[in-house]
Amino acid sequence: MIKYLFIVSALVWALMSCSGTQKQNDTNDQDSTLTEIERLNKAIEENPEADSLYYNRAMYYLRKNMLDKAMTDISQAIDLNPERTENYILLGDIYLAQGNIENSRKTLLKAFDMDPRNPDPSLKLAELNLFLEDYDKVYLYLNNALEIDEYNAQAYFMRGYAKLEQGDTTEAIYDLQEATQLDAQYFDAFITLGYVMEKLGDPIAGNYFKTAVSINDYSIEGHYAYGFWLQNQGDVNGAIQQYDIILNIDDSHAQAWYNIGYLYLVYLEDFPGAVERFDRAIQAQPNYPEAYYNRGLAYEEMKKYDKAEADYRKALELLENYDKAIEGLNRIEGKY
Repeated sequence: MIKYLFIVSALVWALMSCSGTQKQNDTNDQDSTLTEIERLNKAIEENPEADSLYYNRAMYYLRKNMLDKAMTDISQAIDLNPERTENYILLGDIYLAQGNIENSRKTLLKAFDMDPRNPDPSLKLAELNLFLEDYDKVYLYLNNALEIDEYNAQAYFMRGYAKLEQGDTTEAIYDLQEATQLDAQYFDAFITLGYVMEKLGDPIAGNYFKTAVSINDYSIEGHYAYGFWLQNQGDVNGAIQQYDIILNIDDSHAQAWYNIGYLYLVYLEDFPGAVERFDRAIQAQPNYPEAYYNRGLAYEEMKKYDKAEADYRKALELLENYDKAIEGLNRIEGKY
């Protein structure tokens, strides 16, 4: 789970780390009826020689995974201003998104050489080498970034994550906590600390998850992590509240529907309510054997054995030798 978290977080950071230095033309914000891409296009039409506008549109295209268009725009930005380090950093991100590791590395090294007192190229090179699991280079570039900016929260976060990957949990926690001290709005650092503390069985994990969702109330990952932690603590209502927030953001989130169904089934013993939630989980994810099994279990509790059998058989169809489904079929054999 932590590995997955960092991949997602690193990508978000790759998209956003330089955004603070590149601003769109303020006049475009006056027309709030335009979509984001329409505002970007309009800004470029009005000022076609501004490299920062092509940079901004390349960021947009990268965020939308429209990599060819992102490459076209960042190439134009570099043509207009070949001295801007941030343009090369974004080019490195685009290469990485394309899976072109070597070109990403070369481009980021160029940015590093262009602006040796800028910590961002070092951070990007550390990120790339973390992806490649070359930890010596990770620490080399992170230490360089910290020599330039000793209060760089991103560097501490990445160093903490690298230590996690190498199994040094104690030192990892120190660096992750340092990142949160330097940046009290650092969502990724708080949620990663939550995962680490949860794995260690430390109840402070709940505080980290709670802080993470207070920082980013629209994070499905954050609400799911906090909800699942509350569920494991036996706080049924608190867990359901977090899953409901997820469903207000994305009502097709199968795992949130499933977890609520499970809570209705096991803790609340509201079997019709459980069936309703498992229905939604299956609607969102038709090949979900656990949802079929647990809906079957709810039907079994309601003595609707024909429906229970159908769900157990479907679960077995989706997951061969599914022990619980086999046990369910054995339990209801001859009951109708």
